Amino acid sequence: MRPPRDRREGTQVDFYPEERDGPACHLPLTERYHKHRWLVRLEQPVNVVSHVLEGGNGACSRRAVVYRPSQEDALARRGSTFGLDVVARMGERRYRDHGSITKLRGPLQRESHLSISLTEVAWRCDVCLALGTTGARQDQERTEPRRTVGSIVLASDGVQPEQSDETRYMLRDGCSGRV
Repeated sequence: MRPPRDRREGTQVDFYPEERDGPACHLPLTERYHKHRWLVRLEQPVNVVSHVLEGGNGACSRRAVVYRPSQEDALARRGSTFGLDVVARMGERRYRDHGSITKLRGPLQRESHLSISLTEVAWRCDVCLALGTTGARQDQERTEPRRTVGSIVLASDGVQPEQSDETRYMLRDGCSGRV
């Protein structure tokens, strides 16, 4: 059994939704719950606290709507312990430098002090490849609106229809809303 990760050196980051007031009633939203998520980043571990808000006014038409912060999705994929910076570093070394999985693990552990298994390295390289090829296959008419915005914010989500079927992933551009 492997030893647990040392979480003493990490910093805490609090994320709140962009909306702090209800869009219909313009009253302050109340905190429904908050969740802690531990992320392993290249510089240092991060304890992300996402505060989920909801309308507290009983007369508001949108009181059942829950507002979740979007900043967490920019740091890591949902359900992953490793940040997107770790995924990008692994993918860069794997596919640009044509490094093997075993050769990738050593420098990552030395440079960033990451405790990571060979299986995790292989999975994160596959994630990087999937994200890169999805973006590269976009045609000219889909990429033109992104040039006016100047950036892309990817959000991903997965659904497993039944236990025996594979998980299906969907990527959405947070700036334009295109799926």
